[in-house]
Amino acid sequence: MPDLETSLSYCTYCPKLCRHTCPVSNAETRETLVPQTKMATMRRLRLADGERSVADTEPLYGCTGCGACTEACLHKIAVGPALFRGRQEAEADGRGHPALAGFVKRFEAHSLAAGAELRALVPASRRPAEAQVAFMPGCEQPSLARPMLELCDRVGAEYVAVADGPHACGGYPLFAAGQFDAFRLHAERLAESLAGYARVVVHCPACAWAMRTQYREFGVPLAAAVEHSTEFLQGFAERLPIKQKAAPAFYHDPCYLGRHLGLYDPPRRLLGKAVDGLREFSRARGESECSGGGGLLPVTMPNTADAISEHRLEEVKEAGLARVVTACATCKRRLGRSGVTAIDLIELLADATQ
Repeated sequence: MPDLETSLSYCTYCPKLCRHTCPVSNAETRETLVPQTKMATMRRLRLADGERSVADTEPLYGCTGCGACTEACLHKIAVGPALFRGRQEAEADGRGHPALAGFVKRFEAHSLAAGAELRALVPASRRPAEAQVAFMPGCEQPSLARPMLELCDRVGAEYVAVADGPHACGGYPLFAAGQFDAFRLHAERLAESLAGYARVVVHCPACAWAMRTQYREFGVPLAAAVEHSTEFLQGFAERLPIKQKAAPAFYHDPCYLGRHLGLYDPPRRLLGKAVDGLREFSRARGESECSGGGGLLPVTMPNTADAISEHRLEEVKEAGLARVVTACATCKRRLGRSGVTAIDLIELLADATQ
């Protein structure tokens, strides 16, 4: 993958071959939000000598980080992380998005509150300071800890614990906000709290990606091996004690689970055992469409994020199923709308085996 300067140069002079892939520009139909134009804008801002305004940086925030443009790119340029770097530069110059003002404190409060909720839900006996495998449900849905533990107990993995610590989030929101110093500090604190675990099973795909790739990039050593929950659970697919299969449903590929982590088969292997008729979107796997939840888009461009979610659900409603299963708490929240029921894979498996 090219470095940042090369990537910005390639994108600036590209004939916009990835323009059809961007969920944001497709929803907004604005040329300024096409991936090529956003990268060219970032390059122009970095080269400009004069004053740069908040309005100039607005296109940098019109990205979910979904990676669809990278999938279509001949050079595999990672547009999302590059634009997040642009956000960091904008924040440093005081040109950050107004909706992200005070974001570090807001994130801190949210992560700590989720950690407190997790400790209230899970008894201390299942939250040891040291364990071979520890589950980290994430800050979007700490309540997933209970069904995950129940599921693990049923498949003979009673040794699985819940990661204990003050924070429940891996820090991806800070990275996406361009708050790189805060992200590094959060990563250091989280890595220290996870030092007693050999493996950490993370359910949030974006945080699993950040912990697996970006911690190292920011010079933060993480002793524990990081896996997504579907990676860990797929080893027990043949041992799932299915009592009753769930009703037919579509499976939605989370962007960070699929395109970023390359995990397409593990969730399908698990759902194939538990769903009576698993349906695929016409745009699935590497071509899967975004749910609109990444890159802090629901904060910076909420109406656009909603439009992306509604577009993803059109095929579901046309099929008359109105049920979507996914392996990401953020995608679940984004897709549970307009009469469609969104179900998390862990909750579905726990229900099917009880």
